[in-house]
Amino acid sequence: MKEVLYIAPGNQNSKGGIGLCVNNYSKYMSDFKVLVTHRFTSRLLNTIWFPLCIIEMLFILIKDRDIKILHIHGASKGSFYRKYILFVIARFFTGKKIIYHIHGGGFRDFYLNASKFIQKRIRYVINSADLVICLSEKWKHFYTSAFKPKQIKILNNMIIPPVNTERMITNDKCKLLFLGLIGDNKGIFDLIKTIAKNRNQFEETLELKIAGNGEVDRLTDAISKWNIQNIVSFEGWADQNKKEELFRSSDIFILPSYKEGLPLSILEAMSYGLPIISSKVGGIPDLIHKSRNGILVVPGNQRAIKNAIIKLMNNRDLCENYSHNSTKAVVDYYPDRVLKSLFSIYHELQGNKGLLFEQN
Repeated sequence: MKEVLYIAPGNQNSKGGIGLCVNNYSKYMSDFKVLVTHRFTSRLLNTIWFPLCIIEMLFILIKDRDIKILHIHGASKGSFYRKYILFVIARFFTGKKIIYHIHGGGFRDFYLNASKFIQKRIRYVINSADLVICLSEKWKHFYTSAFKPKQIKILNNMIIPPVNTERMITNDKCKLLFLGLIGDNKGIFDLIKTIAKNRNQFEETLELKIAGNGEVDRLTDAISKWNIQNIVSFEGWADQNKKEELFRSSDIFILPSYKEGLPLSILEAMSYGLPIISSKVGGIPDLIHKSRNGILVVPGNQRAIKNAIIKLMNNRDLCENYSHNSTKAVVDYYPDRVLKSLFSIYHELQGNKGLLFEQN
């Protein structure tokens, strides 16, 4: 992998989806090279860090003559602004091939709601990149209809297969799991309100565990306000060991988001054989319809969320069928298949010349 420089946020302990995705790549590639653009939780520290990041990129490209491709991973808002600056500098000062890999579910709204000045910059990046990577057919349709990319490819997000998927049995209640950023965009407060409004129905039958970071105080206040502590528990941020425990002890995974690309949390839940309840947004419908492993709801529709939970709670055969389909479908997102597609993209971009890729 000495010919590719990854430009992405996060590091080995990243709590963001893009950082996790790139970190997963690094575990299966030798001589992995990455420029970290967003290293801290503090906005001030990241602002101070970014000019140093620009200098570091130029130093790497001047010193390391092996690099032929810059693989830039970005999303909306601040992520785009940082990558735009790096993209322009790299395009102006180097002759490297540039891949712009778009993550996140808010890019369409980000573009449509941006000023004309910002829209022009977005079009410049997407139209002048040597290749654009997106996460699903739905996103490919948007980018090809709204922009004029030179080339565009779909690449599945990659997850690492779990070592142990054996179920952990605790009690007879249905175990529901939410894993993600705590905030309105992920639909977590719609889920909390749904549980609260139907507390009498769920009190003896359901346990909801929530793990993640974000608006934690707002979440714990809501759980207390609605008096649902005996149904809902907040587990904090989940590292890899904690995530394994949560997935293995859960029956259903739920993510009723308003905006998504293709969430790694859903793919991870599928790798543990969990049925899915999620939203008709981003690349999720393509995944769930194709896999036939879950129920889709309209974002914000609390009645639909309630009905989906009850349907799976009361239908063990359906859950087992969805579980089997999850396990079967998720193999397309494991390293052997995703990296084969990624390496093919690199070779094609360079005209199959001079690129030597090696997996660990």
